[in-house]
Amino acid sequence: MKRLKLLCGLALALLLGLFSGSASADYRIAVASDPHYIAPGLTDGGLYYQNVLASGDSKFMPYSEEILDAFVEELLNAEEVPDALLLTGDLAFNGAVMSHEALAEKLRPLKEAGIRVLVTTGNHDVYNLNAARFEGESFTRVPFATTELFREIYGGFGFDDAVSTAPDSLSYMAALGDRLRVLVLDFNTLEHFCGISEETLAWAEEQLRTAEREGVPVIAAGHQNLFRHSLFYDGYVISGAERLADLLRTYGVRLFLSGHLHIQHIRTEGDLTEITSSALCSWPCQYGMLTSKDGIWSYETRRLDMAAWADRNGRTEPVFQDFQAAAAEYMSSHSKITLPPDTEEAERERMLNWMRELNLAYFAGDLRNAAANDPDGSLAAAWLRPKDLTAAYVAGVLEELGSDYTVWTETAQAE
Repeated sequence: MKRLKLLCGLALALLLGLFSGSASADYRIAVASDPHYIAPGLTDGGLYYQNVLASGDSKFMPYSEEILDAFVEELLNAEEVPDALLLTGDLAFNGAVMSHEALAEKLRPLKEAGIRVLVTTGNHDVYNLNAARFEGESFTRVPFATTELFREIYGGFGFDDAVSTAPDSLSYMAALGDRLRVLVLDFNTLEHFCGISEETLAWAEEQLRTAEREGVPVIAAGHQNLFRHSLFYDGYVISGAERLADLLRTYGVRLFLSGHLHIQHIRTEGDLTEITSSALCSWPCQYGMLTSKDGIWSYETRRLDMAAWADRNGRTEPVFQDFQAAAAEYMSSHSKITLPPDTEEAERERMLNWMRELNLAYFAGDLRNAAANDPDGSLAAAWLRPKDLTAAYVAGVLEELGSDYTVWTETAQAE
């Protein structure tokens, strides 16, 4: 009789858990975006490549190889190894097949260690006509990845064992165990660049309906953004974003993960939150750790420990001992922001230092102390005076002062 009561009690507890969500499995998912990896054989670091980087957006490309190696090692050696890694696009610097193939090899040890790796396309990854090998003062074109080649190269990283794949894009539904699914969306087809087709939307709804019927929660991911996170909108927020957001809400999806902006940011609209990850290849070379505990999601960023990686691998170059400072300096030196034309000579250094700190804080997603070096607001006022694009950028960042987008929990957000 006692055994019967015990079994009945266990059964009742299980049923209550299933219906209340307390039986939800716990997960740890590393989230990173925009590594922009370039295979070493595609550049000799010469003048042409340096000019390409100088005209770019402060990606710390001279250390592309080391950043990827350190990232993979950090996950493998973590005190709590993640269940999965989600890479939300712009995997390759210029979409070259050679870079994708080399990156897939770098990801293989994660898979062999039992870490599930899920990837999606970014706007740099497929049909990129800029795929090239940079040598000396010139370049030569090299093969770029098509959607078919991307699917083939990364087959073992989400596609081959997907629950379902979309008929007209590289979107797929992945299962992490039997208590969580990840809807990975491709927004970079030739027909619907930075958007989503009717066919993929219909497919996604079918997958979400099935997951709801089976009682399995879903999180979603893509490269470009679902919500507007900054001054920049065109080419960042996907076309059809509102319809997709409504679809996700309808089926109880509470979390969407993206990248593309290179800015760490979090935005909640209604009961749907989007976390956009900063670029792994740029200051502050960070990634996120997403954790589910009893069905409640939390998130925090982690900066790569390049000094530890250098020690393990016998790299003695000074840059690795304070890699964050080097990445910050690289970003600042490659900034395209210029001083207002009427700036007095005596104010130039103070204004540039203020902008440098503001910009670094914005990209890192931590603006709690971003205006500490402008107590009276005079430097901000000077930058806002011209009423140009730079002033609009500064105004947008100033609206975020005090915010910390490096940590998040559902319960804290609900409050």
